Amino acid sequence: MAGLDKNQQATVPQGADPWAAFPIVAPASPTASAPEADPWAAFPVVEPAAPVPAATDEPDTGFSLSGAAGSLADGVRQGVSMVLGAPVDIVNNLPRVANVLPGEQGYTTFSDRPIGGSETIDDLLRFGGAVPDYEPRNTAERVVNRVGEELGATAVPLAGGLASAGRQTVAQVNRAAAAPRSVGQGLAAQFVQPLAVNPAGALTREGAYATAAGLGAGSANEIFGPSAVADTAGSIAGAGGLALTHGLAQALWNTGAAAIGSPKFRGGVVDEAVAERLLNSSEHMIKQAAASDVSVDAQRLVDALRTSAPVETAVPGYRANIADRTGDAGFAALAYNVDASAPGAAIMRRNANDAAVDNAITAAAPDGVPSRARQDLQAAVDAQLAEAIGLRDTAQSQFDEAAQAIAPSLPTAEARGSGIRAALSDAYGSAQDGVREKYAALDADGTLVDPQELVARAAVTDANLAPNDAKRFRPPEAETIRAMRPGDQAPYRDTGLVNQFNRPVMAENPPVEQTVPLSDVMATRSGLTDDVRAARADGKNQAARIGGQYVDDIDAYLEQALSPELQQQFGEARAARRDVADRFERPGTANAEVLRPREGGGYALDDSAVGARYAQQDRGRLSDLKSLLAEAGSDPRAREGLADTVLADVEARGLADKPEALKKYLGERQVLLGEFPELQAKLSAAGDASTELSVATRAAQDTEKRLTTPGRSPEASYLKYSDERVLDSVRTVTNAADPRAATRQLLETAGTPTARQDLRAALWEEVKNRGQLSASNVSGGQRWNGRVLRDLFDDPKFGAVAEELWADDPEDLANIKEVFSALAGSEGSSRAKAVNTSGTGQAVTGKYDPSLTAAAVASRVRSVNRNQLSPTVAGIDILGTWLRRKSAQVQSRAIDQLTSEIINNPGMAADLLERYNPATQSAYTKMLVQKWGVRAPTLLQLLDEGENGDPVVEALEKGG
Repeated sequence: MAGLDKNQQATVPQGADPWAAFPIVAPASPTASAPEADPWAAFPVVEPAAPVPAATDEPDTGFSLSGAAGSLADGVRQGVSMVLGAPVDIVNNLPRVANVLPGEQGYTTFSDRPIGGSETIDDLLRFGGAVPDYEPRNTAERVVNRVGEELGATAVPLAGGLASAGRQTVAQVNRAAAAPRSVGQGLAAQFVQPLAVNPAGALTREGAYATAAGLGAGSANEIFGPSAVADTAGSIAGAGGLALTHGLAQALWNTGAAAIGSPKFRGGVVDEAVAERLLNSSEHMIKQAAASDVSVDAQRLVDALRTSAPVETAVPGYRANIADRTGDAGFAALAYNVDASAPGAAIMRRNANDAAVDNAITAAAPDGVPSRARQDLQAAVDAQLAEAIGLRDTAQSQFDEAAQAIAPSLPTAEARGSGIRAALSDAYGSAQDGVREKYAALDADGTLVDPQELVARAAVTDANLAPNDAKRFRPPEAETIRAMRPGDQAPYRDTGLVNQFNRPVMAENPPVEQTVPLSDVMATRSGLTDDVRAARADGKNQAARIGGQYVDDIDAYLEQALSPELQQQFGEARAARRDVADRFERPGTANAEVLRPREGGGYALDDSAVGARYAQQDRGRLSDLKSLLAEAGSDPRAREGLADTVLADVEARGLADKPEALKKYLGERQVLLGEFPELQAKLSAAGDASTELSVATRAAQDTEKRLTTPGRSPEASYLKYSDERVLDSVRTVTNAADPRAATRQLLETAGTPTARQDLRAALWEEVKNRGQLSASNVSGGQRWNGRVLRDLFDDPKFGAVAEELWADDPEDLANIKEVFSALAGSEGSSRAKAVNTSGTGQAVTGKYDPSLTAAAVASRVRSVNRNQLSPTVAGIDILGTWLRRKSAQVQSRAIDQLTSEIINNPGMAADLLERYNPATQSAYTKMLVQKWGVRAPTLLQLLDEGENGDPVVEALEKGG
């Protein structure tokens, strides 16, 4: 019987004892000299029994979704288990590997079921056997199961790579891949990089190739029988077929699209060309390449392209181009060139941006009404003017009352002087009556005195007079004194009768008496004093002096002739008389002048001069005033006359309208006014009223000038212009010497709750006037000049006005400035033309280039006519040339179209640069688990098969 081949697989019926088919034969004991025996020679040859189908829960009925799902899930689980348990299984199989070495004997494995191996992990994944181990029932399910194994085995390292990628940034991974610090770090970075750069693409690619490899391996196993060679070759063929199919499909698509000139013609060549154009145009990338000795990394550029530009943040709905997103000068120049040659995308974007900017600026516009601001200001100005005029009118009314109170009640100076004189005259008369009463007491009892002494004294005085004085100034009373001499009387006197003889009847005179009544002497004296006073008043000093000598004679006589009692009375009378003379008659005094009579009757001093004679200032003759007040100070006529004299003087000088002059006038008459406190109070009140009137009048005038004269106040300047000229009104504020103070004053003057908003709206008219471009865009939309608006708010004068108007909401103003600043920095590509050029040259591109020229066709026709080419070959040549040139043209147009699109679509540009980033470009096509032709599941299956070989052989080995 032939021995059992060790490579032959024995089969036994399901459920039968696998050892029943073999007799029990004890192996021969080996001897040292015996040749090496065949270990299979002791076993009889037993033909294998017919294969028995594996027992299943349900019969094989062909392909079904549930079966395919079960097979796929089972395969995935097995693939995961094999990969996770591979380290333990490899170590466990080391003895088996060593056993096949020449001259070596050893164990097959360390353990039949090592902990941590694929079998234990599979049990864990099946929850300890709770999930049954599904066995594929047909070809389709076995192929799907093999695909599942490939997917499961691929998923484990990819999951680890994803976890590592999640703990690092793309930039870190790229740096580690470009310049690793160790070999291990470099290998890890190369594996992790595709998962970090493009995880979705890497997973899709690995999944697709794992699926293709599983399909190829499963199909090869079904066609050629299960074997490592068939499995490996099939997996390689499947993965390679997928790559070939993908390349052919892309080529056919590009060729067909190029042939029909499809505008959707795109491909790796176009994308890469556009990406290369971007990389070569970027100033940032050029600088990075010049400064680095490793491959450049466009990730920062990608991040910038995906970061909103300031204008996009400030203006909702705004779409920036790649130059605005990155601030790259190279991109700006590229955008300028591309937009100039193919402006369609740029025009659409800019039109949309113009609408977004217009909406943003319209939304930022204040809600106020400019005309209402002017109306409120005008109303406030009118109110201030009315208030000032009202205060002036009130002050005028008060002054009129005060002026009326100081108007003199006696309208003429004559009336005032007459009153004063009458009061003084009455006082003088009363004083004279007192003197007369004293003198009258001297002769009340008929006292007689001897005149001889008096006559003798008078005779001496007469004898001493000069002849001229005796003729001109000797008073009549001197003759009266001389007639008082006794002894000059005849003995008889005619009685005026006649007798019968017609003769006069004479009577004897009585004896001459030697005495005369004292009253005669006093009367003579009184006459003399009157003459003397009159002469002095008239300035007749010689007459007064001579008259005074006779008065002195009488006084000397009376001192000797009177008794002591009469002498006392006479002294008192004389003192009284001197007092009256001093008070009323002393020459040079106002009393004497006022009371001095004029020859022919009346007074020498006119009534109109009386008041001024007494109403003296403090530096004048106050003795006259005091004398009048002493003699007639209690007489209403004198007081009224004096007061009216002062009031008339104030009126004549116009001091009521001159408060400062009136104050000075009153200060110069403190003595007089001290006697008339009520007069002083009236004049002071009049002065105060005049001052208030002056202040109110000046204030009204100043207010009127200030509020109605442009240039004198912000209100007047602003109100100079009508509602239709609001720009001119606003410019008066921004051009003011202190714009901030002018704005604050306008707000305070208007004083309404809406004033701030209304003035903001007025200022916004300047914003619209300066910031709106005169020409609209191609769709008729409004365009704004961001740089002008930014500069407008950066202007110190305009900015000060804006800050004051937005003082209650500075955040709103900051947002407005942010919008305008962002707009000023936008569309930088439009300013990227070459210096000192019009930019036209940058916009000129290639001209029309036909796909197949007439010359090319004519050349092929001539070749056919010369029998150099057959018509068929010539036709194929013409078609090939047309397709080749057409493809180049379409590709060129596609590059230009894509460039135009990405210039105005930063997101698309970011995707393209990310895909063709020099630092990560290879990661987009790099294979990871599926990179090499040897499939991981195939290798692991070999281990598993080696570990679980022929059960008969294993049984024999164990039994032996």
